[in-house]
Amino acid sequence: MQHAYLAARRASCDRKHVGAVIVTPDHRVAATGYNGSPAGMDDCDEVGHEISANHCIRTLHAESNAIDYAGRTAMGCTLYVTVIPCYDCAKRIVNAGVHRVVYDEFYASRYGKSDQVVQFFTEAGVECIQLDTPGLTLFKQKLAEVEKIENEVLATVLVEFSCGCSVKASDAGKLCLTHDAPRAHE
Repeated sequence: MQHAYLAARRASCDRKHVGAVIVTPDHRVAATGYNGSPAGMDDCDEVGHEISANHCIRTLHAESNAIDYAGRTAMGCTLYVTVIPCYDCAKRIVNAGVHRVVYDEFYASRYGKSDQVVQFFTEAGVECIQLDTPGLTLFKQKLAEVEKIENEVLATVLVEFSCGCSVKASDAGKLCLTHDAPRAHE
C-alpha cells in the first residue's frame, strides 16, 4: 500500500491524489497508476478541471491507468489502491481479471455507487479488503511531513519563464499566466 501512496504523489489532479499498484501473485509490481490526464494531454493542475456533478472528469483514475499499463498481466493479481475504486473502475478491475483489491480509504465517487462497490466485487468473485494498520498510519503521517517540507522549499524557489517573468515554484505551471510563455529551464 505504501507504493500506492508514493504513486499518488505523481497525480496531476489536485482535487484528490490517488495511487494504485498491481502486484503479481509472486509479489512483483506489474504496474503502477495515478490519477491524471490522458497521455499527451494537459493536466488539471495546468489548465483547470472539467467538473461534472462536483467531480473532475478530465482525469483517468489511478486504477484505470494501472490496468492499462499492466494489460493481460493484471489477470490473477492484487490491486492496491489508496481509495476504494469507483463503480466504473470496479467494472474494469473485474474485466481485467484482478482477483483481489486492497484499499485504504473510503471515497464517495460520482454516481453515488461507492457504497455498492464491495458488494459488486463480492458478486464477481473478487476479494475486497480495507487495509487499516498502524504501520500504514505511521507511513502516511511521515509522508505528510515530507510533503509539507517539500512545499515549504517550493515556496522559496523561483521559476523563470522565457518571457522574463518569474514566480514561486509552488505557483508555477508550464506556462506564464501573463504571457503564455513556457518555462525557461524545465
